[in-house]
Amino acid sequence: MRADVEKFKNQISGFDKDVLLFLCGKLFEYYLGLSAENTQLQRNIDESAYIYNELKKKYESFESENKQLKELVGLLRDQIELKNKTLFGATTEKFVSLVEAAANHPEEIEDESQVEDDDESKVTNIDDYKNGKGKGAKKGKSSHGKKKSKSKKGYNSSLKESMEKLPKQISYDFDPSYYDEKYGVGNWGVAFWHVHETIEKIPVPYYVKAVYTPVIKVKDTGDIITQPYENQLLDRSHLSPSLLADILYDKYVKGIPLYRQAFNFKIFDIGIIKQTMVNWVNTIVPRYMRHICNRLLEELLTYNHIQSDETYIKVNKDGRSSSSKSYIWVHCSSELIKNPPIIIFCYERSRSTAHLRDLLAEFKGYITCDAYISYQVIEKESEGRIKATGCHMHLRRYFAQALFVNDVLSLSEEELYALPETKVLLKIRDIYSEENKLRELDVHERLLRRKSDIKPLINDLFDYIHELDESKEVYSDRLKKAIGYAINQEELLKRFLEDGNIPIDNGAAERAIRSFSVGRVNWLFADTPLGA
Repeated sequence: MRADVEKFKNQISGFDKDVLLFLCGKLFEYYLGLSAENTQLQRNIDESAYIYNELKKKYESFESENKQLKELVGLLRDQIELKNKTLFGATTEKFVSLVEAAANHPEEIEDESQVEDDDESKVTNIDDYKNGKGKGAKKGKSSHGKKKSKSKKGYNSSLKESMEKLPKQISYDFDPSYYDEKYGVGNWGVAFWHVHETIEKIPVPYYVKAVYTPVIKVKDTGDIITQPYENQLLDRSHLSPSLLADILYDKYVKGIPLYRQAFNFKIFDIGIIKQTMVNWVNTIVPRYMRHICNRLLEELLTYNHIQSDETYIKVNKDGRSSSSKSYIWVHCSSELIKNPPIIIFCYERSRSTAHLRDLLAEFKGYITCDAYISYQVIEKESEGRIKATGCHMHLRRYFAQALFVNDVLSLSEEELYALPETKVLLKIRDIYSEENKLRELDVHERLLRRKSDIKPLINDLFDYIHELDESKEVYSDRLKKAIGYAINQEELLKRFLEDGNIPIDNGAAERAIRSFSVGRVNWLFADTPLGA
């Protein structure tokens, strides 16, 4: 490089001043051109860097959105799979019973609804079941998901027992002249009788009860005296206690909305319309039932073991938007205590903890519930006065749903039992099997047996769940959610081991509120908070 510089100096050393000035001018012009190009290049680089950063941000945004969409697709796929299993395949609880049967365990998982129907068919091998072999296997069209009634023997036995308690009308289908003509007079006799029984129903008629009260005329004064009369429930109405009881029973127990009841009255040519019944219910129920409910609530809060649940209801005219949800809370006594059972329903505009604060302000004891955060908040605020206890029915449901994200019918028996979901469900099955044996024991004996027989099973269950790594990519989102639920609720799920009157699950409260949930499907919403 230095040699080139020296050579250049030698070349220009002989130039005169004018030539050197000319060359310097040209070089300066060239320099200015390069400087302008450099400035433009720098500007282009800055613009490119800006565009790159913007594209990078969009890429990261799209990547994040894509990840969220993939998770959503996975979640929706799981939901569709679960829905298909419910509609077209074995339900989660029913399939668990098949798993148990295949494992040669005689005990059945108690269905959460305690529906009377029960499938007593025995499946000895899951592969046989899927391949159409053995008793109870699928034949022809798939029968998955269909409810099966009790076996003929069990069904008839129960029915026969109930029929013995009913009044009986005896008649004879017998025409002696027919047999005289066929076999000859005196040539036949009755050896014995076959009895064919059917259950008959007498339609309950409506009738008008007319009560006459006298109007008295006093002879010496001419005064007209009317004897007072007042309707037992609602003055100047045609409502009777029996009619009101029928309306309330049909709506709140059978789930029949008032407009359908009005249609039924129309069939009998009785002019009771929906609005009339609405007025009756909204007037009479608060007037008389408020005192009964308040007294029952006072009594319930003296119990030390209650169960609670909640479900939503839409109310049209409560001053909020149409999308707002109100809630019906149910509070009942523990199904294990010997006190008379109490069930209370409460309407609230929201699901906030305020309801529990007001209701349980003086309560001291255990409340069995689901994992809704308000129950844990009220426990923390009570400073030990209230303890929440968990629901193993919910735990089982989480893992049952996780199981059916898998294509279980394509798995071999060995593959099925290797799934962590199946292992957890079978462990829960064993826990319920032991717990069901203790139902009729007194509270002290039940607690002792829980500690000796069930506590080791509970510890084994949670030891296994803790071994599962919920961060594993091979686990479905449903399974990860089930593992997280179990670990987060472990303390509450173990609390039933502390007291013999704490139920293992919240099934009693769920069953209590189910009639309302079924009715909500029919009546859809309440018009006002009073109606709710």
